[in-house]
Amino acid sequence: MASPVSNASPLSPAQRALVDAWFGEWELLGDHSWGLQGIHVLRIATAQGPVAVKASGTSHHIVREARAHRQMTAPLLALDPPRAARLLHADTRAGVLAATWLPGRLVEGGPHERSPEAFRQAGELLARLHVPKNLTSSYDPAALNKVGDFLSRAAGLAPAAHLRAAERLAASHRTAPRWLYATHGDFQPRNWIEDGDWGAGSGLVSLIDWGRAGYRPWVTDLVRLEHQCFHPGHGRSAHDAAQLRAAFYAGYGRDPAQEPDSWRLDTLLQSLGTMVWAHEVGDAPFEEEGRLMLARAVDWFG
Repeated sequence: MASPVSNASPLSPAQRALVDAWFGEWELLGDHSWGLQGIHVLRIATAQGPVAVKASGTSHHIVREARAHRQMTAPLLALDPPRAARLLHADTRAGVLAATWLPGRLVEGGPHERSPEAFRQAGELLARLHVPKNLTSSYDPAALNKVGDFLSRAAGLAPAAHLRAAERLAASHRTAPRWLYATHGDFQPRNWIEDGDWGAGSGLVSLIDWGRAGYRPWVTDLVRLEHQCFHPGHGRSAHDAAQLRAAFYAGYGRDPAQEPDSWRLDTLLQSLGTMVWAHEVGDAPFEEEGRLMLARAVDWFG
């Protein structure tokens, strides 16, 4: 039987047909989409239980998500209970996949958003995910090319002194071979799920949203986390931010300062990329975040 979903569903006809074929009768329970980049996240009821359906009109996001499930998440699925969703079906040409639904709520905006224990667990999970794949000499030159491109597009978006400092830092970078690891690509509390009884000490963190996953240096997963969570602001005091940082790295087991050249390069890349991309899509708050990231990068490394 076809699903009862209405024509107002964000799924295309081809995507709806695939979900019908995978699950038979199903019911749309909720739309958890962010409303960005045409990516839709639906929670549906099926005979197999609740399922997450992710769909996009552009295939690259679903391709990366499906690849992550197939190649990267095994260390998280091996835990009891599993700390990532399990892939059920995927059709990357149609831009749709289905995975088990993880119970709980987002850490971001929830009662444990500033919990050292949540950050410690997130660090442990990231350490499990960061399995090295191969050593390459191509990452640094490609990253420097991107930095140069972002600098050419960033004129007028940040103080000229910060852009000149970023240019000097990039010019002084010494390329070296880098190990590429399985990385999440958007590692921050909005992509962590909390569940369980935290008062009884049985609360658990799991990871979601693999649409930006890829093989990169391990430090790349730490840049946004450092800027968004480990500095005062958004209701966090300097003491709270320091506690979260200490808890996270206690779980993760190493600090990005151990690879200073890679850390500096990727901090520049993500700072400039955040600012330029946000400006070009008209996201003013995210653009300001990029400016703050760049200012910190110049302060740290300049």
